Amino acid sequence: MKPKKCIILLPTTYHDGSPVPTGSVRDILKEIDCRFDGHTVDGYVDGTYRMDDGSMVSDRSLKIWIAVDPDGVGDLKALAAKAAQILKQESIYFEVTDAEIEFVRADVNRR
Repeated sequence: MKPKKCIILLPTTYHDGSPVPTGSVRDILKEIDCRFDGHTVDGYVDGTYRMDDGSMVSDRSLKIWIAVDPDGVGDLKALAAKAAQILKQESIYFEVTDAEIEFVRADVNRR
């Protein structure tokens, strides 16, 4: 089965606007790499979110793509929930796309 493209937005600031330590984000990315064989940083994105108390917060997040075996999507979602706790968030954005992913190998016999 082909991998699913999953997207996670990792906030780089807490709800009060103070920066998340880079080590916290780095540790989350290391865990993604260990458990899912890598990630791609798509860049920074800005957004807003309505909190459970009704207030709006703005944040800057790091957009991460991860290619995940379909059977591993639940594990990645659990890691996203763990990341939300580490980053002191009510929730973080998690998306599973219908993109068809393939890692194309170099043709070493072709010259």
